[in-house]
Amino acid sequence: MSGFDVIGDVHGHAGQLLRLLAKLGYERESSNSAFLHADGRKVAFVGDLINKGPSSSEVIKIVRGMTDSGSAFAVLGNHEFNLLATNFVGEKKIENEYREHLDWLLTLPFSVEFEGIRVVHAVWHPSSLKVIAGRTCSDEDFLQRAITKTSPEHQAVQTVLKGIKLPLPDGQVCLDRFGIPRSRVRIRWWLDPSGLTYSELLYPAHEGASTYLGPSLEDLTYVEPYPIYEPAVFTGHYCLPVREPKINGNVACVDGCVTCDGVLWAYRHTGEQILNSLNLVQSD
Repeated sequence: MSGFDVIGDVHGHAGQLLRLLAKLGYERESSNSAFLHADGRKVAFVGDLINKGPSSSEVIKIVRGMTDSGSAFAVLGNHEFNLLATNFVGEKKIENEYREHLDWLLTLPFSVEFEGIRVVHAVWHPSSLKVIAGRTCSDEDFLQRAITKTSPEHQAVQTVLKGIKLPLPDGQVCLDRFGIPRSRVRIRWWLDPSGLTYSELLYPAHEGASTYLGPSLEDLTYVEPYPIYEPAVFTGHYCLPVREPKINGNVACVDGCVTCDGVLWAYRHTGEQILNSLNLVQSD
């Protein structure tokens, strides 16, 4: 195998996905066949295939066809998990476009690791990944525990799918990229947070974050920094604005917020452990 192309959160934008696959060199013999790469490369999807865009069902069909044929793999995103949880408790009707794909979505893993790369939707958090290792939502007992807020499984799933959030000091808020005030904020989970300020830790950067205050030691007890000598790890989830770097040493976020900015991102990986922004590819 000659490498992986890691594709960010597609969110139902099938047109952008088709353009990006073509740019990366993937083709299919007919409209009913799976996309394949002539050099044997494979795609890694970081989750959040659905919602927001106009054609979630078409995106799932493309990704499912590729995973079934062995030319791709995908991990679960928080949007897929929320859909499966909603269907499990039966509180509201599931849209028809998702019904035929529920059984397949149930089988998606929370993370994968092989060929020198790791892929997870939001955070490579060893303690949480240990709690849910080998589990999928196809196990109803596990899914019940994963949606039960007091369970270790729930905390683990929320961490790996949604990121690590820290509270801001009392009364303080930051504005995210959409101008929404936040009192709890996601952080650069791979860093050792000791001695860092909020402006250094918040991910992506937030307007108004303190340049002199940092989280308390108590707030940081759940953080597990990601060593620079570990394999390259890829995430999505963070809806990064254009100004925010996607590459941080051996960590990459390939979610450039396709719904907001109209661009779908990928990273063309060829075995390197320290990642290079020159290997980023965009759909348009």
